[in-house]
Amino acid sequence: MRVYVESYGCSQNQGEGSAIARDLARHGYGLADAPQDAEVSVLVTCGVIGSTEARMVRRWAELGRRSGRVVVTGCLVPLRTGEFRGPALDRTTFLPIHRQGELPALLDGAGRSEPAGRIPLPMVGAARPVWEEVVLAQGCTSGCSYCFSRLARGPIASLPADAIVERVRGALSRGAREVRLTGLDTAAWGADLPGRPRLPDLLRAIAAVDGDYRLRVGMMSPQSLAECLSDYLESLVDRRVYRFLHLPVQSGSDRILDAMHRGYDVRTFRAQVAAARERFPDLHLSTDVIVGFPGETDDDHAATERLIEEVAPETLNVTRFSSRPGTVAARLRPIGPRVAKARSRSITTLRQRVARRRLERWIGRTGTVRVLEYGPGGTAVARLGNYLPVALPERAPLGRDLEVRIDGARSTYLLGRPTGLRF
Repeated sequence: MRVYVESYGCSQNQGEGSAIARDLARHGYGLADAPQDAEVSVLVTCGVIGSTEARMVRRWAELGRRSGRVVVTGCLVPLRTGEFRGPALDRTTFLPIHRQGELPALLDGAGRSEPAGRIPLPMVGAARPVWEEVVLAQGCTSGCSYCFSRLARGPIASLPADAIVERVRGALSRGAREVRLTGLDTAAWGADLPGRPRLPDLLRAIAAVDGDYRLRVGMMSPQSLAECLSDYLESLVDRRVYRFLHLPVQSGSDRILDAMHRGYDVRTFRAQVAAARERFPDLHLSTDVIVGFPGETDDDHAATERLIEEVAPETLNVTRFSSRPGTVAARLRPIGPRVAKARSRSITTLRQRVARRRLERWIGRTGTVRVLEYGPGGTAVARLGNYLPVALPERAPLGRDLEVRIDGARSTYLLGRPTGLRF
């Protein structure tokens, strides 16, 4: 039997989709490159905003027409399964996130063939990726008033450090040259474990794993980072750890942060960014903002824009507020859609200007990048030591390190050219 796996949303969802594919392969299933080539399609869903949920339902219907059976998992299960209606429903199985490991048995494949000794990473286009996600925990310790993911995944349930280290070793044995540690809040890892180990403890354990790999630590909340900021920054001294900080602020207004139940104030976020950049001037800061949260005034929005202008993140993800069923924020009165759209446009324009100005500082500099994926038209995408993406005009072997000169910048990536080496 051949199975097609498709994942949407955050890096945690992507990591869970990859783990599902590897688990199925270990149990003797073939992995299809397209749903029409499979008897079963697995859809790992995202429900972060309403439009994404609608897209998931449409994609489920398409998969139902192309393959015989569909398994739906991810954040829409079990909270929103009632939205899935149509002919494919009789051939659909809804699999809760915490039961994803049961999928091979569910498909009656457990034990019917010998596990393969070396399972390749899932295929992406014509090239095998050289990175892999490792999920640190389900859920988180926060209680944000708007968050659908927290409802879907529950309170934090951290994987023990030794299990995570083994997953990192497994990724490297499969050829990964980059490992992405992911979760709803990576800095909250360990809060539920005996002795309350923290993220820096985990990074020290991973550092004992030999190999020329790169480690990207994913999204974390300022309130969780506050408990281990100094130790976390010390972890970034290891050249294998990207000097990258994904720290969502969501709003520049303390009043809105309080309504969001974020658990920190703007001063905390600002101080953490300052400390990180003082230690690592070339740090890549990524942050997120939600535009149009219920009750947001023009002054609140202006405060967010001032904060973005001040901290000048290299990456900024802008999301327009979307009311999600079951959340506290769903009971709040929304602002007008025209106002929200205008604010979204304004902050997106600001994002492009600020990020491009920040990235243009790299023009004329040289550095080492690792080639991680192929782009369109024979190009490649590589990453600097701070995880900034560099578009290369020619393809090089995936996983290879190159010396490049930065000769251009856009608002989301740099343009580079290998120095003294041609392919």
